[in-house]
Amino acid sequence: MIREELPFPGIIGRICHHPCEKACLRGEKVDDAVSLCALKRFVADYEVGKREIPVPVVRVRKEGRVAVVGGGPSGMTCALYSRKAGYRVTIFESRDALGGMLSFGVPPFRLPPQVVEREVSLIEKAGIEVRYNTKIGRDVSLKEVRDTFDAVYIGCGAQAGARLGLENEDAPGVLSGIGFLGRAGEERKVGKRVIVVGGGNVAVDAALTARMSGAQSVRIVCLERREEMAAGEHEVDRAGGAGVGLLAGWAPQTILTGEGRVKGVQLVRCASVFDGHGNFSPAYERKITKTIRGDTVIVAIGQAPETGFVGELPGLELTEGGWIRSDPATPATTLPGVFAGGDVVAGPGMAVAAIADGKRAAARIDDYLSGEPSRPANARTGGKRKGR
Repeated sequence: MIREELPFPGIIGRICHHPCEKACLRGEKVDDAVSLCALKRFVADYEVGKREIPVPVVRVRKEGRVAVVGGGPSGMTCALYSRKAGYRVTIFESRDALGGMLSFGVPPFRLPPQVVEREVSLIEKAGIEVRYNTKIGRDVSLKEVRDTFDAVYIGCGAQAGARLGLENEDAPGVLSGIGFLGRAGEERKVGKRVIVVGGGNVAVDAALTARMSGAQSVRIVCLERREEMAAGEHEVDRAGGAGVGLLAGWAPQTILTGEGRVKGVQLVRCASVFDGHGNFSPAYERKITKTIRGDTVIVAIGQAPETGFVGELPGLELTEGGWIRSDPATPATTLPGVFAGGDVVAGPGMAVAAIADGKRAAARIDDYLSGEPSRPANARTGGKRKGR
């Protein structure tokens, strides 16, 4: 049932921000709350040791070719279900491996690479073509893809790191959190003193990874007070236990450089992060500042879409933030035959939400290619979903 309703249960079971190895597995009391994270982890680990992943069976072969842009969890899901429905499917993947942020954004201590590799092996076994190192907008245009295929699903995620907008942000030694974590299989080189800017789980993961990569001092700097941080409390505790410092309630004001590289960050006190209506609207106490030294600054304040290729296809609309506009019920965009879902539509979120979008899109693509009437569009506003 788990396999039928949700692809990649091993991935979903392993990637959680809950300390599953602790109290939730001890079961000290019969009436304790049940941890869904622990249950998913148990089922995932149990399945890995018991059987091979069943390959989707193509019972009826249908006319039509489906192109999937992006080989992350959303794109792979759409590809698998479209293949299962009987269509020929091609994935266009900009990197040399599938998995998206699961392979290039989640550190190994949270999601072991062999778990991802086992799950994505389904793609090849299902007879899905993958064009690796093929970036839409660089190696092939989106217009060409649409002209060649009968339906297109865009699930390329939010692969760019959000920027602070400060001077010297491009100086040597300043890295994006996504870029830093995305160096799968590479030795991550950092300086002795690392400053991580951001208050979410990606910032915590970057800090822990920097610490594991040999940094002697790692400090997280974030606007929020500790109790306001987007990162889970247990994750912040975990970082503290690994020797990561926390400067909560401070904002980067200036990135300091010298001798051609970063030397530190000047901070200003953040009085509040949200206004009276709960909207993000930081207020600062400009007279209260401090300077911290560091030879590496990792900016982990969010993710952004790379959707410049959309301009190659007139009529495909973006929202104000550069996210692709689509109907949440059907993942249909403003162009017939083109669908979009996952992080490139809704902003960074949980893998399970991106997977759900991919499965929903595959069903609607089947309707579209079979000549079924499409549902009324209800334009979705992108970049609003909260998550990892």
